[in-house]
Amino acid sequence: MPKTDPIAERLADGDPLAPRDLVERHYAELYRYAFAMLRDVHSSEDAVHDAFVNALEALGRYSAERVRGMSLRAWLYRITLNVVRNRVKKNREVAVEEVPVVVEGSGGREGFMDALDALGRLPERQRAAVALRYVLDLPYAEISEATGWNENTVKTLVRRGLGNMRTFMDIEEEKG
Repeated sequence: MPKTDPIAERLADGDPLAPRDLVERHYAELYRYAFAMLRDVHSSEDAVHDAFVNALEALGRYSAERVRGMSLRAWLYRITLNVVRNRVKKNREVAVEEVPVVVEGSGGREGFMDALDALGRLPERQRAAVALRYVLDLPYAEISEATGWNENTVKTLVRRGLGNMRTFMDIEEEKG
């Protein structure tokens, strides 16, 4: 039998502090994910805020049994992914390809910034899969649960995304 999430239990029982604890537990990782996708501090903060609003509204409509059985982390990633997609598609709040990359110094930071730039140039599904796998270090099974994509599809998206990132970074290196 799967282990029950203690916050899910508290939410199902109507604990008034459970929503705050849910946000505190997951905010940082959802923000990192949104930032990897949007590459803008304010848009990422807004996206995570909207994701939590959507999540808390939905939880209010669910039965206690449904809430108890939920995998909150994967569910929150799915909501955040949907909010990010809507921001990119509808509002064009941040066109990831147009975000300037500021490189300070050299060495590890420059390589990190090059990788972040290459990540931003990936198609949306590849960017989401690579960000979840390598920015947030989620296992493939959890990425599959969070996105609703088949686990083999996730693996393919990650593999192709990494290949595309290498290509983007090689092209930039050749340019100088």
